[in-house]
Amino acid sequence: MRLFSRIAGVWRSLLRRDQLEADLNDEVHGYMEEIARRAMARGMGAEAARRVAAMEIGGVDQLKEQVRDVRAGRLLDEICRDVSYAVRMLRRAPTFTATAVATLALGVGANTAIFSVVHALLLQPLPYADSARLMMVWADQSAEGYPRAPLSGPELIDLDQRASVFEGFGAIWATTAALTGDDEPEQLRIGLVTPDFFSVLGAHAALGRTFVDTDVTNGPPSAILLGSALWQRRYGADPSVVGKRILVNGQPVTVIGVMPATFKLLMAPDASVPDNLDAWLLFDGRRIPTAPRGQRFLRVVGRTRHGVTVSDARADIDRVAAEISKEFAVYGAAGRKFDTVPLHAESVREIRAPLLAAFVGVAILLVIACVNVASLQVARAAARSRETAVRIALGAGYGRVLRQHLIESLLLTALGAIAGIVVGRWGLAGLLALAPPSLDRLAAARVNVPVVVFSIAVVMTWGVILSIAPLSEVVRLKLATAVRFDAARAGSSASQRVRAMLIAGQVAMSVVLVVAALMLVRSFLNVQSADLGFDVRGVQSFRVAARTPNPEVAVAFGRHMQDALSALPGVVAAGSLSHAPYDHVPNWGGAYLSDAGRDPSTAPQADYRTLSPGALELMGIELVEGRSFTEDDDITTGFVVIVDTRLAKGAWPGQSAVGKRLIVDPFVSGQPHIAATVIGVVNHVRHRSPVEEVRDQVYFSQRQALRNPSVYVVKTAGETSAIVPAIREAIKSIDPTLPIYDVRPLAVYVDDARATRAFTMQLAVIFAIVSLSLAAVGIYGVIAYSVALRHREFGVRQALGATSRAIVLLVFRDGARLLGTGLVAGFLVATLATSLMRSLLYGVNPLDPITFMTAVPVLMLTGLVALVTPVRRALRVAPGESLRAE
Repeated sequence: MRLFSRIAGVWRSLLRRDQLEADLNDEVHGYMEEIARRAMARGMGAEAARRVAAMEIGGVDQLKEQVRDVRAGRLLDEICRDVSYAVRMLRRAPTFTATAVATLALGVGANTAIFSVVHALLLQPLPYADSARLMMVWADQSAEGYPRAPLSGPELIDLDQRASVFEGFGAIWATTAALTGDDEPEQLRIGLVTPDFFSVLGAHAALGRTFVDTDVTNGPPSAILLGSALWQRRYGADPSVVGKRILVNGQPVTVIGVMPATFKLLMAPDASVPDNLDAWLLFDGRRIPTAPRGQRFLRVVGRTRHGVTVSDARADIDRVAAEISKEFAVYGAAGRKFDTVPLHAESVREIRAPLLAAFVGVAILLVIACVNVASLQVARAAARSRETAVRIALGAGYGRVLRQHLIESLLLTALGAIAGIVVGRWGLAGLLALAPPSLDRLAAARVNVPVVVFSIAVVMTWGVILSIAPLSEVVRLKLATAVRFDAARAGSSASQRVRAMLIAGQVAMSVVLVVAALMLVRSFLNVQSADLGFDVRGVQSFRVAARTPNPEVAVAFGRHMQDALSALPGVVAAGSLSHAPYDHVPNWGGAYLSDAGRDPSTAPQADYRTLSPGALELMGIELVEGRSFTEDDDITTGFVVIVDTRLAKGAWPGQSAVGKRLIVDPFVSGQPHIAATVIGVVNHVRHRSPVEEVRDQVYFSQRQALRNPSVYVVKTAGETSAIVPAIREAIKSIDPTLPIYDVRPLAVYVDDARATRAFTMQLAVIFAIVSLSLAAVGIYGVIAYSVALRHREFGVRQALGATSRAIVLLVFRDGARLLGTGLVAGFLVATLATSLMRSLLYGVNPLDPITFMTAVPVLMLTGLVALVTPVRRALRVAPGESLRAE
């Protein structure tokens, strides 16, 4: 019953406070009247009796406070009054409140926007059932220059049969297929998969079903699984399409299901499996078990059993590798090695470092914002020192005053956090608008409950920590001094030192962001100016597939296409390639031998590409020696190849490569077996990474080793997009049912390859600008407050003959001290920070002195801008008025 009565008391104190106060007032005054009546009964006068009654109870207000102290819910009631008082104080200082809330909103908003992306991509599990159990398995051929190679069909079977801690394995290979029938022909991005691929992945169809073993055929596939985008675009989201027959590559297939709109294959970019595949087909049932062990094309995903760790999975796969290395001589002395990694880690491998760098950047930005607010609070606490001293002198304990300041700081922080969540939503929308199409995975980011909870928790934690700064003013308060003098004098050297330390720290953190931003800007400019080995200016590209498996007919088709495109008005040249630079088409490559007696299992790996006659010149690839391909280099003559300078130097050091014999594997049999004559050497082309030379390169004649589909390139004298309608008409004249796709300028591929670095640089520049702005506000606040405190000093100096120049130098000295301290500390921290971001840099040393020195004038200019207004105020001090005010 006592507990219920206390709860009822708390309830009354919160909701019926006015009634309780009225009752308390009546009771106290009734008590006083009773004491006065008793005194008057003893013969005392009315005035004297009332005075005795007041003395006996110790004062009306004091008695009321004693009653309130023992009332149930007293602490909660006091906190509510403190909150109410804090609200009134913040409303009385609208400029301070607006500045503090805006500063916090900026820091919290940036933090919220970036953390929403980090949460969606790095922390949230993949959108598959129990995705933590999914592993990606690569063939590790680091010794041959291919550390992350696909697997062969027999190797997939080996894993499925021998691995003991996995429930199963699925595999995929991305390609294209032509969709024809009752609508315009369309070339689809297709994923060829094993029947258990989706069950291993833990993904289910939205309509119909996914593949099962009975769907496998020894020949062209008979079933197709549609992506949601294709289903809506091509079939108007008609659910009755499931079960119908459609034409794919001229063959009828049955639609067995439609995947959900949210389904994406989130794999590493170098897996060459696009997120946005249009549909999925099954491999020919004969292809995987009969493929050569050296024919690597499968991207393999495995699902571990419950309770299996990553190290257990790796050990199991390594055991399988050791077993097959002993059993199959094809692996030779090198043997087979596998690399097993969690699928989630693989899917974000390339974007992890830029995202973490951005997250660290916004964390620093949030600290800068909080420090700025803390410095404002210190100044305000100093300005309110007389008010605080009066409250303490009237009986308020230090604990109560400290609590009042803490509540005010937390309330201010809460307002900033709420505003920051709103700014964060806007910031995320801007972030997604800024992100290039190649980073479309960022679209999964949302300002959801975990993001909001994280942001509020972070900013409230900082609010508590940084509220210590203004509380220190209360602790150091000297009552006599504070009550005797005004607020300006009360804000003495102690508060100035605290604020100076805060602002110096703020400048130091700004230095880190500025230096990092300058590093990334220089790095990106270096990437932009890096020699890629080819020229994309004025080149329009598109893909098209020949309809025939007959080599002679396919070669004739390629010549006809090239002639038709070359004849178009405004076309300078036309040609075809097997791959566009930096596209998502699976890499084509294989081993090569410059010495016929070498063990093929240890042969180095090269990227393979095909070029039509004239394509070398069209692409601007520099021919170092020899000749390029001609129309005579076709299937009626012996194989010829062009190699890059890396391969030539490694295979025949100090010799000319032209005329040498190279044993290659253009038809992906698994072993180099075709002898080709080297007819030319070209400079290395960076077609897989704009900043790395990945592997040696071998080029085949498109007329000898045809790849289907092909990328056709058209160089124009004018705007590239203007030639597209003429290209479409030319292809319709050749075959009206022939679909073309991926129609884009070749420069778009290059821009996409640079997009992540460009995006990271843009974010870094934005963070640096915001941090400089906050630092400028902080420096301005400290120096302006210092000038206000020193009005009397400046007046005395001017009265004694000090010049305006001397006053200006005094103000600038204080600003320079703040800026100099922050610069020194910031450069020390920046040396560590830039060393940690080494992977994001290109052509720039993490300790590059030019970059560090470039940051100095930027920060000095920021300091000068912040000092302009305080200097003007110092110069306007009139000696007479200043002294009279004292």
